[in-house]
Amino acid sequence: MLFTTSKYWMFLTIVFFVYWAFITIAKRRGLAVGCVLLASYYFYALWNPKFVLLLFAISTIDFFTARGINSTSNSTLRRSLLSASVLIDIGTLLIFKYFNFFSVSATTLLETLHVQTRSFLIEDLVIPLGLSFITFRSLSYVIDVYRKTTPATTRYFDYLAFVAFFPTLIAGPVVRAKDLLPQFEKPGESSDRGVEAIFLILVGLIKKVAIADMIGSNLVDRVFDQPQLYSSLETLAAIYGYALQIYCDFSGYSDIAIGSALLLGFELPPNFNSPYRAQNLRDFWKRWHITLSSWLFDYVYISIGGLRKRRFNLYRNLFLTFLVGGLWHGAAWTFVIWGGLHGLGLSVSHWWNRRKGVPARANTSVWTRVICTIATFHFVCLTWIVFRAESLTQVGEVLKRLTAFQFTAANLPTSLIILLVVGFISHWVPAKALNAVRDGWSWLPSPAQAAVVVGVAFGLYYLSGAEVQFIYGNF
Repeated sequence: MLFTTSKYWMFLTIVFFVYWAFITIAKRRGLAVGCVLLASYYFYALWNPKFVLLLFAISTIDFFTARGINSTSNSTLRRSLLSASVLIDIGTLLIFKYFNFFSVSATTLLETLHVQTRSFLIEDLVIPLGLSFITFRSLSYVIDVYRKTTPATTRYFDYLAFVAFFPTLIAGPVVRAKDLLPQFEKPGESSDRGVEAIFLILVGLIKKVAIADMIGSNLVDRVFDQPQLYSSLETLAAIYGYALQIYCDFSGYSDIAIGSALLLGFELPPNFNSPYRAQNLRDFWKRWHITLSSWLFDYVYISIGGLRKRRFNLYRNLFLTFLVGGLWHGAAWTFVIWGGLHGLGLSVSHWWNRRKGVPARANTSVWTRVICTIATFHFVCLTWIVFRAESLTQVGEVLKRLTAFQFTAANLPTSLIILLVVGFISHWVPAKALNAVRDGWSWLPSPAQAAVVVGVAFGLYYLSGAEVQFIYGNF
């Protein structure tokens, strides 16, 4: 059930009225939480009912593991319980998502070394939807309880609802227990932000349907599927197009998720902050997929000793962290290489900023900041080639066309060029202007807001074709 379908909006409407009836009329917190839990399990079951049991099992095991960690001061027992949780969560992820990948990779390596072997594959293995997000969310709670930064909850059904919370279930944001669990204890505290929620949902739908899907189906998919048919200029446009597509697709999803949660009175953390305005890779990862990058920092980078003072350890740990981040996105060497490129780029960025005599950002000239922003954007775009490609062979074909120095644009209609330009310009709209638009929306009378909603709905229905999965829904 995609966020862009009428089925989802019917589902959300029913959940909205039932949930608020329990909160405002019955004044039963437990029933309201139960409503969210049942709705979330139903939402997940529509994809594959049998994996609801897996979702339930992961949540239950981690809930009682955290209770066990919280109830003892024995350091050995605490570490053993944490290790068990990590083993179960990561083991589940490895089996479903990575077993076949590692098996094939190991077999290929052995054959390269002239060692006769055969790969062992799990046939017809189905990867549970959103498994990476589910395991990261639940595991981080257990680690936080172990580190004593988050108290262990005693509310079992609150925890089940937290892990399965349907707006974030498939593609994030990667919400942590400290941000969401307390809101289940006092639901409805953000009940006066419905107008803001609808605004976020509209913005997210426009990003997804009017920009991401249009660019993806009419430019990016065509060029990446058959790069040999396109010129260097058209290939470059497709690379820029994918940078815009993946941003609008994923930030659009995040906007809809945050807006849907806000309709129910739950406030989720932001996930994007104009990432292509970053002046270096460190800045980029503070703006792109914020909840994942902070998760990787806190639970991978810190865990492997990322804050040690020796510079080599710093760079090594950065590189390893982003290898993990790349692999998290998918079981393919393209994702591993993409993560490695960002890890290498971040290491170089840290090394450069640690050099003596390098001026602070506040002391750099405007032109220096512009050049740094352009350079960072193009590095990110080049790595998007690896991320988008289905194989390393396809990466080579795209790069070959990019460097062919053919500048015809027969397959690049004016409408797509305008969409690209408008999409990137909107990315650079000042925050004050965006806030003014949001304030203007909140000041509109209700009939005018309803008219805008209906107009946008009809416009998006006209633009939409076949249902297009969100890119991060595959991770």
